[in-house]
Amino acid sequence: MIALSRRVIASLVALAAVLVLAVVLGFVLAFGSSDTKTIEERWAELGVAEVEFVFAGDFTSDERESIRLELKTAQVVYAKHFGAVTSDFTVALVTDLASLNEGLAERGAERGIWFTCGGAAASQVILIVLEDCGSADRAIGWPLAHEYFHILQQEAGSLASTRQRGTVSQMPWLDWLVEGSAVYASTLVSEEQGRVPLDVRRASLQRLWSGLGQPLPLFRSSLDTDEHDWYAYNVGFLATELLVERAGPEAILAFFRFGGHAGAFEAAFGISLIDFLAAFEEHRLEVAQPFEWQVSGTVLGADGAPFPNMDVYAAVQIGGYESWVGIGKTGTDGRFELAGPGSDYSIRLLFQCPRDDGVIERVNVGGWGATGFVADDDGIWENQEEGAEPFTDEERDRTGMVIQLPETRESLIAEHCGP
Repeated sequence: MIALSRRVIASLVALAAVLVLAVVLGFVLAFGSSDTKTIEERWAELGVAEVEFVFAGDFTSDERESIRLELKTAQVVYAKHFGAVTSDFTVALVTDLASLNEGLAERGAERGIWFTCGGAAASQVILIVLEDCGSADRAIGWPLAHEYFHILQQEAGSLASTRQRGTVSQMPWLDWLVEGSAVYASTLVSEEQGRVPLDVRRASLQRLWSGLGQPLPLFRSSLDTDEHDWYAYNVGFLATELLVERAGPEAILAFFRFGGHAGAFEAAFGISLIDFLAAFEEHRLEVAQPFEWQVSGTVLGADGAPFPNMDVYAAVQIGGYESWVGIGKTGTDGRFELAGPGSDYSIRLLFQCPRDDGVIERVNVGGWGATGFVADDDGIWENQEEGAEPFTDEERDRTGMVIQLPETRESLIAEHCGP
């Protein structure tokens, strides 16, 4: 979830050369259930070749089968909605990030892959790292459907040059269209597979936007990296959905085909970028009024020392799916603050492991709610896990909370963080 924003194109180009030499499992799997048969039949009607997969790590036959099916489902769904399909790329899935980065370094790559559960797409290669993913995410090769949509964006037009021409470092609207449309597209796959429905995702992201409390930015201004990512991926989904309602889903890829700039925006969607942002701001005030309730407190370790660099979220249940709708981070004094929904939420805590190799490794510490703190056993967040009971009393500010963890910073690092 968090690992998708930064592209490591130079490393992936080097990786592509490695993958071509890898052993590709070429056997064709047999699928038994009627639902799978339906997807297989719909996929066969597309008339495209099987995508080449490289499984680097320990994968069961069921995992390989479900991951292949996830991509075929994405191909079927995207052909239906966006009018595009391709199999001209390779998918590599790895479970050992250290070995991958060692191989890249041996082949002269200047930097390695930095995420332990996430993906990237470049040069007709999709790379998925599943080292720290939960079982549900691993079973579908998360975020395979998201990255496949990036392949379609690249097929429609040069995604790299689109971002370069738009100087995305100063104009993040390109990122919310690139990433938001991929989140929107992958949600269509999730709905097709009977996971998170589109209306549930929409409702959860509208509440997250209430927590952010600001318009979708045209320029980067004062956004830090994490804030930019929340807007690009999540609010970008909502913007994409509004564009689809206006101009149809095929207009998304038409934007890239027309050149991926402000003029292409108006050509594809029939409205200027500035006019759309004004309309989208009116939409925000209708569906995502900013939260008026304040949440703040201090996170301490078992030894009473402040716990810095902790991501803090207000988590709610929407349609049986946990959604993070308020966002904060602890400072050096362990203090955090965020805007929250007032009631019916718990506090979710994630800790970023200290590493000097550039790898981003986050540990799910647990949650704080009406009955106190509930620790996470394995440090990997999964939606189906039972967490802390939400605050269910009247809507109000909750400030001055003290959340004391059952571990110290040192013991948490020793237990859950890699070398």
